[in-house]
Amino acid sequence: MTDNRLLAACLRPLLGLVALAGVLTLSACGGGSGAPNNPYAPGPGVVGPLSVLPATATAYSGVPTTLTVTGGVPPYSAFSSDSAILPVAQTVSGNSILLLAGTVAEDRLVTITVQDAALTRATAAVTARPAPLLPNLITIVPSGDCAVGATTLCSGGTGTASVVVTGPGGGGLAGRQVRFDVIAGAYQIQTANPAAPLASTLTVITDASGSAFVGLAVNVNAPTQTASIRATDVSSGNQVTGQFLIQQVTSGGEVLSVIPNGLTTIEGPSPTECSTGVSVAYHIYGGTPPYQVSAPFVGAVTLAGVPVATNGGSFTATTTGACFADMPFAISDATGRTIPGGSSPTLTNKFGTGAAPPASTPITVSPPTVTNNACTGKTFSFIVVGGTAPYSVNANPPGPIITPSPVPTAGTPVNVSGLTTGSGLTTITFVDSGSPKVIGTATITCP
Repeated sequence: MTDNRLLAACLRPLLGLVALAGVLTLSACGGGSGAPNNPYAPGPGVVGPLSVLPATATAYSGVPTTLTVTGGVPPYSAFSSDSAILPVAQTVSGNSILLLAGTVAEDRLVTITVQDAALTRATAAVTARPAPLLPNLITIVPSGDCAVGATTLCSGGTGTASVVVTGPGGGGLAGRQVRFDVIAGAYQIQTANPAAPLASTLTVITDASGSAFVGLAVNVNAPTQTASIRATDVSSGNQVTGQFLIQQVTSGGEVLSVIPNGLTTIEGPSPTECSTGVSVAYHIYGGTPPYQVSAPFVGAVTLAGVPVATNGGSFTATTTGACFADMPFAISDATGRTIPGGSSPTLTNKFGTGAAPPASTPITVSPPTVTNNACTGKTFSFIVVGGTAPYSVNANPPGPIITPSPVPTAGTPVNVSGLTTGSGLTTITFVDSGSPKVIGTATITCP
């Protein structure tokens, strides 16, 4: 009994050491204590290395640019290798560095150095570049149907936005791509695409003076608001943003607009012909639909889709071969509002500039006349040559059966039946498909 107590007393310290060794083993393996498996991974609150983003950037003269500092130990200090061209504030507020490049005649490379509280340094290479766009100079001009302000567009009205792309010497740059984007506001940009006449973005080319223009169309009944538009020089990425006022107008002709507006000109196929069958689609915006449309020159065009039932709906004007110049369309909405004369769309159909078509040869029909005292149940045949096949054919008075009709080729026999004895004189007329048209005739007499 005494021996057993002595053995237990001796084993008790040894068992304690084994248990402690087990706990240490579990801790080393990551079990029990919640310690991470990777002893080299940074713990909470540990930041990455000091860096400046982007590492390479472009700063246009007079256009604000921002660099961002990450990692390291704040606060930060910033230094410029050429403070005359690209000055920076030595004490960095937060983690952003605002750059505003001065005027330069050509690209200049400047190094921006950032130092943190641990005296670690990082750099960014910034190219100071002449601004190809005149900063903050987007010109907004309302159309003539909105007279509420020099730079104000009416609800349902139209206007233009323009910007000038300049080179280092201040001269305009021609042939540059400029993208206009709707940033904010109840308006859209007009396009030349009849299937999608309005868009939120459009790229245009600068003219000889370096100017780029787009048309603007304000939404119908848009409330009074400030709108924003942005212009981007595509090749350099430089951007400018402009603002203008939209004013709600609910009465008068200002609320009606048509796209396309102004003059549309169509040319015929030759110097002696005006176009036939050419259609132009016009979209009407604003006012109160339905809209009534009429063309004052009778027979000059045929109108389809009139009246226009919905806002933004369209009608088409199709030429008939008649020549005319500056024909205005009369457009009114359901309340009697009309588009002022200077803003109404107009259409011209004029002679073309291509080569004159060859003169058509006369049509000859054989035999030219037929007389028969017993026409009932008989068929009379004719041969037509000359002109331009195929030929349309008809009878006057109508009633006889003519096959084939139309006549596909010259020399094809044309059969006329269905006449009766005593029916008198019937004239068969052949019209070719050339331009101008050539006509030939034959007669059948059934006394």
